[in-house]
Amino acid sequence: TMKYSRWVIGCCLSVAMLVPVPHASADNTAISVSTSLRSFARFGNGTLHSGLTFLGGLTLTSNNKDFGGFSGLEVSRDGKRFISVSDRGHWLTGNFVYEDGRLKGISDTNLAPILNHKGRIDDRNSRSDAEAVAAWSSKGLKGKVVVGFERRERVEQFNIAKHGLKAKAKQVRSPKALSQGQRNGELEALGRFAEGPLKGWLIAISERNHAKDDSLRGWLWRKGKTREFHIPRHEDYLVTGLAILPGGREIITVERSFKPPVLVGMTLRRFSIEDLQKRNTGPGKLVFSGKLTSYQIDNMEGIAAHEDERGTIITVISDDNFNKSVQSTVMFQFRLN
Repeated sequence: TMKYSRWVIGCCLSVAMLVPVPHASADNTAISVSTSLRSFARFGNGTLHSGLTFLGGLTLTSNNKDFGGFSGLEVSRDGKRFISVSDRGHWLTGNFVYEDGRLKGISDTNLAPILNHKGRIDDRNSRSDAEAVAAWSSKGLKGKVVVGFERRERVEQFNIAKHGLKAKAKQVRSPKALSQGQRNGELEALGRFAEGPLKGWLIAISERNHAKDDSLRGWLWRKGKTREFHIPRHEDYLVTGLAILPGGREIITVERSFKPPVLVGMTLRRFSIEDLQKRNTGPGKLVFSGKLTSYQIDNMEGIAAHEDERGTIITVISDDNFNKSVQSTVMFQFRLN
């Protein structure tokens, strides 16, 4: 997770009036979140790579002190619901609001602490730094999810279908090598294949766990078997999230660049499962790469994928580092052509 006290410039003006989001919950986890429409390109319609079509963006705000820091994202198979995790140990859930196929808002938002294996809140920074969330099976958000934690590197499973946001953590075995990266740079991206040739395999990618050639270390594992792979870096970008694409034959990564005085950047790359089963994956397929000078991005960390009748849609979310004076919680949706 990127930690810094100042952003180089403010993270962009919103393009619509604030819209209060309705909410309701029997567990007192409901929160009020306001949304404003946010364009992606700063100038005109902008030029995206041919593999990407913009489907809408939002800036999310809330007065709740625990709102922010969202580093992981998963979306329901029908694209109607989402769940996110924060690096201060909270869940955020909600429904998407669409108009003519474009993202227009969110509703029914709930925020709750992630509970440990005893069903208790553990708010120590070393235990609550959640960086990734992914569906466990083809049930998507109607089943269990797994969460990746960074500082005390571990993967935990939560039965949210049965227990909602009160689900207790259950440890999931993971490779020991996850703990060998730089401090605050270990486990960053996580997924589990629910279909395809790698069905049942988990996948994780580190943020700053480098191989000797400076590539980023990643792992596939299942039932005691582990395969390590290395992803060559694109320029100075680091992987901050991954999503398994429908069909289970590819993943897409979201990657962030921030190296003062250069402005923050976002990159999206696709990798096939054939790439991932090699020691060196190769560079993958570049889907998008852009900087804050041209696009209204922020510190983009979470990514999810779902499918509609026209193909695959990806959603990305930013981590504002609770630095609300200069950063924002941002969501964008794109069609993957």
